[in-house]
Amino acid sequence: MSVAHPSRSLQLFATLWSLREYPTKSRDWSWARKFAAIRAAGFDGVMSPPIPAIAARGNLRYLAITSVATPESIVPTFQAAKDLGAVAIGIQIGRPETPLRVALSLARRIRAAARRFELPFAIETHRATFTELPETLTALQSAYRKSCGEDLPVCLDYSHVAVVRHLVPAVTWSTLTTQQPSALAHAEQFHLRPFNAHHAQLPVLNARGRRTPEYLAWRDEFIAPLFHHLQRQRATGPVIAVPELGHAAPAYGLSTHGDTWQDTLVVARDLRALWSTSRR
Repeated sequence: MSVAHPSRSLQLFATLWSLREYPTKSRDWSWARKFAAIRAAGFDGVMSPPIPAIAARGNLRYLAITSVATPESIVPTFQAAKDLGAVAIGIQIGRPETPLRVALSLARRIRAAARRFELPFAIETHRATFTELPETLTALQSAYRKSCGEDLPVCLDYSHVAVVRHLVPAVTWSTLTTQQPSALAHAEQFHLRPFNAHHAQLPVLNARGRRTPEYLAWRDEFIAPLFHHLQRQRATGPVIAVPELGHAAPAYGLSTHGDTWQDTLVVARDLRALWSTSRR
C-alpha cells in the first residue's frame, strides 16, 4: 500500500493576476493593499513577472513567471527575478509554430541561466506556446533528456490541455496519468485554475455564495486524485501551487462570474483542506 510522505508541504502562491484591475480598473487596489490581502489570506507567497512592485511584498515569498520566445530575454529576466528574491521561476516557452530544435535550444539556454543564477525553473504547459499540446511537451521532454542527460522540470497547468482536448472532468485525471505520465512525474510547479472541457476558468461560487457544481467536479475529480498522487511520490520537496484565477487583462472570467478574489480564497482553502486529507 502506498504511503504519504509526512514531510512534504504544500506552498500556495497567489497570482497578482487575480487582483489585476481589482475590483475594477478605475478603483484598482494599491500594491500595498493587494499584498496585505494576500498575506491576510495566509498565502506563502505571490506569483508575478519580475516587476519593481514585487520589492514591496514584505515577508511573502516570490515565484517569478515569464514568457520566452527568443534567447535575448532569458538572462535579463533571470537577473531581475533573482534580484527580487525569487525562489523559482515558471516559463512559457516559444509559440505553437516554434520548431522543436528551437524550443530545445531555448530550454538549454534557460537551463544555463538557471544554473548561473541558482534559480530553479519549470516549463509551463500553456496555450499559444510550444507546449500547448501534450505531444509537443512530450517531444521537448524527450529531446531535453537526450541532450542534457536529465529530465525537464515542468509547470503543469492542465486547464489548457483540457480545453484543447475537450476533456470532461471525469476523464482529466486518467488522461494525465495514462497519456502524460512523464509530465506528471517531473512537475515541480502547478497552476490550479478550475476548468472543464470547454472553459479554462470556471466560477467557484454562485450568486448565493455556494460552490458551483462545475467547480466541485474539478475539485473532486481532478485535484483530489492529483494531491493523493503527489503525497505518495518519492519526492519530499514542497509542492508549489498557484490557485490561478485571472481577473483582468486577459479576462479569463466572464461577466456573469462572481468576485475573482473571493473565488481565489475559496480555492485556496479547499486546496489546503484536500492536501491535509490526502495524507490519509
